[in-house]
Amino acid sequence: MGNSILSTLNKTRKMKRGSSSKSSKSKENNNNRQNEQKQLQYYLPNHVKDTDIMVILHFLARYLFQSIFSAPIEHKFSQEDYKILDVGCGPGTWLLELATVHKFPKFFGLDLFPIYPTEIKPDNVEFTQGDVLKGLPFSDNTFDYVHQGNMLSVFTFEEWHSVIQELIRVCKPGGYIEFTEPELATNTGPILTRFYDALITLSDSRNVKIRISKEIIKILESSPTVKNVDYKIATVSLGTKKGGNAGQAYMEVHDGYFLNDPMPETMCKFMELSQEEYLKLFKDAKDEIESGVAPDCDLYRIWCQKAQ
Repeated sequence: MGNSILSTLNKTRKMKRGSSSKSSKSKENNNNRQNEQKQLQYYLPNHVKDTDIMVILHFLARYLFQSIFSAPIEHKFSQEDYKILDVGCGPGTWLLELATVHKFPKFFGLDLFPIYPTEIKPDNVEFTQGDVLKGLPFSDNTFDYVHQGNMLSVFTFEEWHSVIQELIRVCKPGGYIEFTEPELATNTGPILTRFYDALITLSDSRNVKIRISKEIIKILESSPTVKNVDYKIATVSLGTKKGGNAGQAYMEVHDGYFLNDPMPETMCKFMELSQEEYLKLFKDAKDEIESGVAPDCDLYRIWCQKAQ
């Protein structure tokens, strides 16, 4: 959604091809992953300049999971009356890529800010401005598949409950709802940990749970209106030393999150640093990563089926 920190940050720089992954509910064997590299269906673009963070995350998730989505719905894409909704669609990258491959489904995107294309787009794509927190402007049981991604730091924990129920409401019985969310890195070095501790304190002050993926799973598993809750986890090591080009791509996301307005000014207050000190310390954190302390960054794909 356009009101997220991720989607409102300024444009970042460039993204290159990448590597590294882990499995659904258990990590895949690294040797198997290396063998699979030779048969990749999706690659990270070599040179995508001036790319928004949401777009980088789209291509990175697509590469790491080797798919654009994970719910078992592709066999339905030949149905002309099949309807797909992307909530918080941002620039519409996820929808537009699907629409160029699949002719028949009708794709709908909704975002708080109209940064999506309004004229030059496939005929089977329609964008609408709206705020999920105020209710989706669609009737009950409208869509066969509902997708939402990259909303960490957007909603309070209480709002997540109502947002999830709203996505379930507009999904047809038997249809699927899917979430894609990045997580904060783990195994961080002492310098980067200072930034994460401050970010968690900032988030807690807003009643925002910054590590939200496991909570989404719990909410879905406790909901009587859905069934068949499942998820996958893909992992990339932050930085090029261990993560290769995928790690560099995620570093672009990381830089954008912590360095573009309004984050430095806000974080400085929690870290008791001047902006100059903040920028220098963040550079030290990046040097820490490239010196060998390579945190692991998880991306979650979570999906479920609406009960009949």
